Amino acid sequence: MDETIFENVFLAGMLVATIIRSYYGAQFQRKEITQTKKEHPMVIIGMALWGIALLLPLISIFSSWLSSADYQLPAPLSMMGAVIFIAGLWLLWRSHVDLAKNFSPSLFIRNNHSLITNGIYKRIRHPMYLSFFLWALGQALLIQNWIAGPLGLVAFYQIYLFRVDREEQQLIEYFGDEYREYQKKTGRLFPKAYE
Repeated sequence: MDETIFENVFLAGMLVATIIRSYYGAQFQRKEITQTKKEHPMVIIGMALWGIALLLPLISIFSSWLSSADYQLPAPLSMMGAVIFIAGLWLLWRSHVDLAKNFSPSLFIRNNHSLITNGIYKRIRHPMYLSFFLWALGQALLIQNWIAGPLGLVAFYQIYLFRVDREEQQLIEYFGDEYREYQKKTGRLFPKAYE
């Protein structure tokens, strides 16, 4: 099967993700922030890696600069990558829809911040991180290049490892026992029964 089909899935997904993040990012108002927590320096490095992980597939697709690192996957693996990638996009969209005005691009608490425990958040506390993981995994199977494909997994792991605990601590400080109870009922990335 022609790998340009899978590259086109990735490009379309980038466009969709950009629209989702731009739409909800534009609604975020910095003036509404009442509390902030400083990012761990490793998260900043992870975010820079994520940016590079989004740029390298474009270089791989539209130029031959990275072609020496190309590899060939069997079509069923690439198809599975497309399904995983699309599932990640759906989850990204659903996470933003369910969060609505509570979306924050960083460790911010806003005026009238509410704890969202419905929709996708009924079973998973951090579905947006799961969407980024699925994106990175799908990218590794869609972009068949050792440099441009798997870097997203490294970036995701670094951001997840150094940010989620801080984020949860901030939510405990703000919501107290309400958040602790929510933690007992939900899993971080997967429903509790699967973690």
